[in-house]
Amino acid sequence: MGFFLALLIVGMFFFFDQRNTVLKTAPVNHMAAEEVKQAKALQKLGQLENAFEVFEKYALRGYPEAMFHTAKSYSRGWGVKPDLERARHFLRLAVQYDYSYRGQTAYELGRLFQRSSGPDCNTIAVGWFTKAMEWDFTKASLQLSKHYELGIGVEQDIGKAIYFYEIASRAGYETALLKYAYILLKGRYGIRPDPERAYAMVERAVISLRRKAESGSRTSAKKLGRLYQKGQLVPVNLSVARQWFLRTAMLGDRGGMHDLGHVMLAGDGSPEDHVEGLAWLEKAAELGHGGAMTALGRFHIKEKYGLTKSNAVYWFEKGVEAGHGGAMQELAKIYDKGTLVEKDPEKAIRFAQMGSDVNHSGSKRLLKKLLKKTETKS
Repeated sequence: MGFFLALLIVGMFFFFDQRNTVLKTAPVNHMAAEEVKQAKALQKLGQLENAFEVFEKYALRGYPEAMFHTAKSYSRGWGVKPDLERARHFLRLAVQYDYSYRGQTAYELGRLFQRSSGPDCNTIAVGWFTKAMEWDFTKASLQLSKHYELGIGVEQDIGKAIYFYEIASRAGYETALLKYAYILLKGRYGIRPDPERAYAMVERAVISLRRKAESGSRTSAKKLGRLYQKGQLVPVNLSVARQWFLRTAMLGDRGGMHDLGHVMLAGDGSPEDHVEGLAWLEKAAELGHGGAMTALGRFHIKEKYGLTKSNAVYWFEKGVEAGHGGAMQELAKIYDKGTLVEKDPEKAIRFAQMGSDVNHSGSKRLLKKLLKKTETKS
């Protein structure tokens, strides 16, 4: 049985069992609590492996907060190889306890099911986000707003989506402020446009993001960069976007490195910008960013910026190892056409199937095309 199917089945039974579960009492140990606290500090300093060792030690001894942080480490690959099954295991254990992170534990379970494949995974995710709200973790309101807005895992309900956007916006979540502002600005879903309120929300979000970014938040700096890069709610300003991406890249964020690389390569940049942009993409790739690997492969295959086709397959294979659907699609196309490698229809279908399994739309379209081609030949 595949991991995601097992995760789905266990998740469904476990989620519905929560309604009648008697909560466990978290053990009290001041030394354990202090060591977990110190491990959290180590994690912030980038000492991920040392922090993980402490978290897992106390997780295995039955401390729910340690279970929670162990699960996050497995989920994100912080100090340990990513392992979603282990992450799910520790979250399931932790959520049975009456402790301060219980709502956040339910939220993390919801996020885990969002990343899973299966017909009911999104429905289970909504269930966990709803539990998180019941347990006073309001950040789940942002995820619920998205699910109800798009009708994913639930019936589309714009009224409920707006309700949860309002909660998330009042709580000050910048993503909610920006997404809700876009709805109000464009008058989407039949809502009367309210530009004045929309721009007030954007201003509030930008002020909050700037404050956090200037205090060292690489995530906030990255969000600001993308805001000025896309220009949906503020005027496009690639110079400002580049500054924020540089900040988050310098703080070690691989997504920021990826975005900075693309900004520096965009348009009619100088040769120096192109060299530096490629260097940032390679740095992001070294840190495991699948999108950067795929982008480098595509630049190689198109022979852009002085690159040669010969290294394209290398980067796509790295992207597949990182689980990036775009790399799976590209390798499928290469094996289908027989460019750079010996033509192999079976490998083409296998890579397209891999991309489809991770919900990559381009791979799904390519898989249908390849299967149809096979049927025609037979």
